[in-house]
Amino acid sequence: MSDTTDNNTAKESIPSNTATPNEGSKEKSNIRVFLGKQYDITEPRFQGLSKNAIKKILKDEIWEETKPTRNKEKREKYKRRRAERRELENQGLLEPLPKRPKAKNMTIGEIGIILDCSFSDYMIDKELSSLRQQIVRCYSANVRAQKQSFKMMLTSFDEPLKKQMDAKAPSWQNWKNIEVRNEAYMDVLSDEEKKNLVYLTADSKEVAHELEEGKTYIIGGIVDKNRYKNLCYDKAKSQGIKTAQLPIGDYIRMASRKVLTVNQVMEIMVKWLDCRDWEQAFKEVIPERKLKESTFIHQQNGSNVNSDDDDEEEEEEEETEDSSKGKTETETLDEREKDTLEDKSESRKDKEKEVITANSENKSENS
Repeated sequence: MSDTTDNNTAKESIPSNTATPNEGSKEKSNIRVFLGKQYDITEPRFQGLSKNAIKKILKDEIWEETKPTRNKEKREKYKRRRAERRELENQGLLEPLPKRPKAKNMTIGEIGIILDCSFSDYMIDKELSSLRQQIVRCYSANVRAQKQSFKMMLTSFDEPLKKQMDAKAPSWQNWKNIEVRNEAYMDVLSDEEKKNLVYLTADSKEVAHELEEGKTYIIGGIVDKNRYKNLCYDKAKSQGIKTAQLPIGDYIRMASRKVLTVNQVMEIMVKWLDCRDWEQAFKEVIPERKLKESTFIHQQNGSNVNSDDDDEEEEEEEETEDSSKGKTETETLDEREKDTLEDKSESRKDKEKEVITANSENKSENS
């Protein structure tokens, strides 16, 4: 009898909400934490998404939330470096930097450039972001032109690209000496102007040995990692537009396909206007990694001529050639390093996010 009483007493001592912990744990399980950020897994925006897709959304949100802090650190770092450089300049250890060219001082020539931005549907978000960066560099290169700049126009400037520009490069709305149109170039230009259009594409059999005044050259605004073969070429042919490619093959025997980014094509054309020398323009703009396994045709021909001379003369010419080559590489080192860094700019954001991720995880572990 006492055992029965004890059992009943034990049952009565159990709280009435014994079942609720399981229910509460179910509710609490909907709340997750990622890099210190809480979120509810049942939110409609997460429905049907994989864990990786959800993490990507949260990582982008964390990236935006920490943007003010990052910008502040960058400004402080820039001020420190600027003060250090000014101190070195005052001591005579460094030459003052030349003044940056301004758009209001540009000299616009008689050659036009159109960036055809009608390929948004062919690109994923990451590629569209890369295109945005390349457009900014195209404009910057045109502003920096030493002698004359192109008459520059963006066409088919659609909403996806506009959102990218507004979010990451809002200053585009203050650009000068550039025309930005939502319409396609065929709807903007006159019949006479259409006759002078040349679509630049590596798939063309024609070669543009020089840039002609009165012509307008079209560059396809697409980042596709060569997925879509003949895309720009077929479009130009269907519209009755002449096509051409830059004369890379006349100067360089490329180890890979002669396909360049949008800004590289633009920068090469600007350099050609400055020096009227395709080979020099290619050397200064094409990234070192593309030139590493390539051969400059003129240099190769020069070595064949030297082989017919006597040994002593050949050695002197080789020494001269090596020294001039070293001088050229020294003069263009900064540009090539800059291009190498620019080619990696697409992955900088992800790398910085990884740093933020690692720091957040360390903080959460320490806590």
